[in-house]
Amino acid sequence: MPSFLAMASTTRTVQGPAGRLAVTDSGEGGLPVLFVNSNAGHREQWAAQQAHLKQRSVSFDLRGMGDSDLDPKGRYTTVDMAEDIQAVADALGLERFVLVGHSLGGTVAGEYTIRWPERLAGLVLVDTAGTMPPLPPEQLAWFRDGIRPEKYRDFIDGWFAPILQNAKPHTREAVMRWLHATPREVVVNSLESLLAYDSDKVFERYKGPVHTLVVDAFIQPNAYHLLYPGIPHTVFTGVSHWLMMDAPEKFNAELDAFLATLK
Repeated sequence: MPSFLAMASTTRTVQGPAGRLAVTDSGEGGLPVLFVNSNAGHREQWAAQQAHLKQRSVSFDLRGMGDSDLDPKGRYTTVDMAEDIQAVADALGLERFVLVGHSLGGTVAGEYTIRWPERLAGLVLVDTAGTMPPLPPEQLAWFRDGIRPEKYRDFIDGWFAPILQNAKPHTREAVMRWLHATPREVVVNSLESLLAYDSDKVFERYKGPVHTLVVDAFIQPNAYHLLYPGIPHTVFTGVSHWLMMDAPEKFNAELDAFLATLK
């Protein structure tokens, strides 16, 4: 993490529904921005964004990831993790804020939006998919076979390999380090919960500003801007799934432009 960010920020823990959540709180004033990490991610993936923003920004590790506690009851669905966002916002006094979620963290942000839309001044979904189509039985069987404990390490490394295409060396090293530090049950349970996500409910409940940032190589039919034509979106090229780390200047410029439209 850059030294200037470390000097300008505070690292602490807050009590979440399942244990302590590790938080990095940076900047002051303005409309707060709350960042949500990807599956097997870490709040450090937002270091360049927090270093850039002058207004207050907060990142935290979802339960079971990074420096946050494991859930003793094994609750790792995206619905469960939405409660982590609420716990952090309440503990830090964020009455109204902009929510930025990446990948699975975007789904967690969506689940939060369904439940507490009144708290949001804006929503940014970063390379996040909406409602998943039903999976064929053979694909489910392949997934369940691959996540068996004896096969999991090779399977999950193979899962991450294509989405790390075009990653900068520091991105690849950090992402794989975070992945290998995250317990299998956290990764698997959160992945399985994606099958129950209904992104239609997000826009039934939330009518405020939204923007999506997507990577051209990973656009799927259930990308938000394809499911909901008219949603503003920006396409990134030549980067990995972790675009905020690979192209921080462009990412920060897009975030600045969105924040400038908010009140």
